[in-house]
Amino acid sequence: MTQDNFAAAEQIGATLDVLAAALLDGRATHYPIASLTGFRRDAHPSASALFGLRLSPSGPGTLTVRGLGTVVEGSTARPIAPEATVATELLTRFGGGAVRGVFGSAHGVDAEQFQLPVGVERTEDKLRPAFPAALAELAADRPTTAPEELSTGTGVEVRLVLPSVFHALTARGAAATRIAQLAEVAEELFAGSDVRARKEWAVLTAALGKPSSSAGTLFAGVSALRVSGRPSHASLVISLTHRPGQISELATQLADTRPLAEVWTVLLPAGPAAVLVEERTSPIPAALSNDGQPYWTSSSVAQAFVPLPDGASVLVIQLSVAQPEDWELYMGSFAEVLKSVQLGWDGVYAPQPAIPAQAPAHLQAQPAPSAAPAPAPVADSYPATPSQPQPQPQPQPADVPAVPSVPPLPPAAPATPPAPAAEQPAAPKGTPVAVPPADFNPFAPPAPAPAAAADTSVPEPRKGTPVAVPPADFNPFAPPAPAATAATDAAEPRKGTPVTVPPADFNPFAAAAPSTNAAAPAVPAPAAAPAPQPAPTADPFGTVMNNQPADPFGTVTTGSSPAAAPAQAQSFTAPPPPSVPPTIPAPAKSKGTPVTVPPADFNPFAPPAPADNAPATAEEQDEPTKGTPVNVPPPDFNPFAAPSAPPAAQAAAPAAPEPATNNPFG
Repeated sequence: MTQDNFAAAEQIGATLDVLAAALLDGRATHYPIASLTGFRRDAHPSASALFGLRLSPSGPGTLTVRGLGTVVEGSTARPIAPEATVATELLTRFGGGAVRGVFGSAHGVDAEQFQLPVGVERTEDKLRPAFPAALAELAADRPTTAPEELSTGTGVEVRLVLPSVFHALTARGAAATRIAQLAEVAEELFAGSDVRARKEWAVLTAALGKPSSSAGTLFAGVSALRVSGRPSHASLVISLTHRPGQISELATQLADTRPLAEVWTVLLPAGPAAVLVEERTSPIPAALSNDGQPYWTSSSVAQAFVPLPDGASVLVIQLSVAQPEDWELYMGSFAEVLKSVQLGWDGVYAPQPAIPAQAPAHLQAQPAPSAAPAPAPVADSYPATPSQPQPQPQPQPADVPAVPSVPPLPPAAPATPPAPAAEQPAAPKGTPVAVPPADFNPFAPPAPAPAAAADTSVPEPRKGTPVAVPPADFNPFAPPAPAATAATDAAEPRKGTPVTVPPADFNPFAAAAPSTNAAAPAVPAPAAAPAPQPAPTADPFGTVMNNQPADPFGTVTTGSSPAAAPAQAQSFTAPPPPSVPPTIPAPAKSKGTPVTVPPADFNPFAPPAPADNAPATAEEQDEPTKGTPVNVPPPDFNPFAAPSAPPAAQAAAPAAPEPATNNPFG
């Protein structure tokens, strides 16, 4: 289908606007505005999982859920087939007779008798309503939901939620289901009116069954509300249209074909969509007017086009509002309807229309140039046989000379035609090139030229500068090779100081081995005198061994002089261990004030013992104080300082300890 299929669904929406303007007068029942503003689908637990609801494939295609709204379902693999006798049966059900002065024909009640569906005309852009803010918010970036996985053969299935204020005028299924649905809507809209009003509404909406199915309509409904004491009408039409293409192509086509409309590209949870806003007018036929004169009605329309994942279908949702002052009121609910769309897909792409293949321009046959005439057939006067097909003339390019044709040979006898002469092969087109073999290596060195006869001519000198190619194992970063003569090597002095590298199993902390009388191998003296050793320094950690201050880690095991260190280090000899342990001098008297450490059972909070005025006996005077005397170091004590000489004995005796009665530690 083309763009006209969108127009077919638009005509259904415009016809509903005309029926609402002509029939929904003061006799109709108008509901309060709260039935529209109370549409809050997000509060229901099934709002995000519409495919979890059970909708019968043979039912009306809608399901009303309390607190959610009306769920509409449709599928690309399930076309709508309305019954032609629905309008006639409804007319009989409501008492028969004429509808607005028009009687049914021999084929029943037809929509064409009432000049339905009506046409659609676009108005000037200055009358177009403003693009609603609720739809402009859909242009923001948001996450999209992948389609539900369906069984093969299901095609694309769509589900969305509508406000329950829209009365459904379409029903899927048998004729009895559609008759019951339309009769129920007529009773709701004209509950307080006479039977004639209900009959007119039911019959005219039933007559739109065939045009609605041709337009792929899934749902068509109208709303009758009362806003601030006045009636307010709107129509909602949902349809499926076959149209291949992406969203960018669709939006571009809509903008080109409808210059009076405003087209936006938005992003719905179900995927990208194109939204169109325009103003349109439609004629009200004379058969539907009260005075028998045709007149026009105008509506503000918003349409959303959602491409489906099969690549060949588009979901169209259009809402038209008859009263311009109610435009923003309805657009808020329309945005919620668009966000409620959910898709299911079986993963099978719809077949695309076949496009006749056309050979590329450079492969198409070009006419022969005038400078090169086409060759004549070789055996033009002989019939062609299956074993000897007749050659066809080949066009020749301008830069290749034409092959002269071979004239046919005359027959030897009239009765028996001779065999045709051998055909001359046509000259190949283009420039001959040499095709290399399969094992050709373009990076291999050239093969040597074969031996040829001696050339007496003077050889041509080679161009360029001869260079030496290094071998494959050449290392440009390797040190230069030593000189060839040994005399030069002996004469040149070695740089640096000779050192002796210990073996891999050398243990510097092992006991010294006994010295041997074998002479150490001579080592050539260094070129320069060794640097003087630094003066001995303090060794607080005792790391200097054998009085060698220049070896803080004790790796030198002999007491030789620094000059002989290289020679002795090579022999690795050490003096024998001492036979007696070293004597440690008695520690000098430490600084500080003696204090008494209380015993483990000392209680500092116990009351002091009573004083004894009696003179102390000799035993009491000689009793030692409890605790262990310790020396508390002074604040400037340095535990790492070198031990000092013991101080001279003081002449005066140490001060007597404080009496126990005044000492809190006993």
